[in-house]
Amino acid sequence: MRGLCDLLFPPRCAGCDRPGALLCPQCTGRIERIDPGHACVACGAPGAPPCAECGGRRFGFGEARCASLLRPPVSRAIVLLKDGCERRYAEFLAQLVAEVCDGWLRSDDVLVPVPASPAAVRRRGFDHALDVARALARETGVPLARALSGRPTAEQRVLGRDERFANRAHAFALVCPQTTPRRAVLVDDVFTTGATLDAAARVLISGGCLDVRAVAVARSCSLVRPQ
Repeated sequence: MRGLCDLLFPPRCAGCDRPGALLCPQCTGRIERIDPGHACVACGAPGAPPCAECGGRRFGFGEARCASLLRPPVSRAIVLLKDGCERRYAEFLAQLVAEVCDGWLRSDDVLVPVPASPAAVRRRGFDHALDVARALARETGVPLARALSGRPTAEQRVLGRDERFANRAHAFALVCPQTTPRRAVLVDDVFTTGATLDAAARVLISGGCLDVRAVAVARSCSLVRPQ
């Protein structure tokens, strides 16, 4: 199916828009990957502690990792997936996440995608984080569970840091409390303030999850200078 799709609708590079690949070798080399060995354990931002991005905030999840900074070409690949309905990018983004998760995922972990809002799913026709999580499950062999459902909330993009946490406080619900995984790794596309992942983690913990960690494709950092 993927081969037929590529034949009928040839992919174009998210970085330079050249035809032939979702990301060409030159643009792949431009990805600003985050080394987890030199990143904040709590929020995944690059740099030595104390972290200027999260400011020592205590999240509902215990640890977080992010594969890259939210800059081109990764940022455009995410936009093409979410708003351009170019779902082929889910596999590429999942491969980035798999790299940063190498040796970090455990045998009894369960991947839990952070669900998009009902309005976003209706608008796009699919849940982008679920697509990435499914591809990540295939890449790593770690099982996936749709343990959370999304509730309507205000648009996060127009809110400040503290408002984002308040807005997300009731954004999720357990799908089935009796089957909440004991060890969960939340999967999302972007880590900005951590409000979304924090809220999702707290719902899982309320359902009996004993350990929650988080992973995102990209980290939005306001204090990291472009290279």
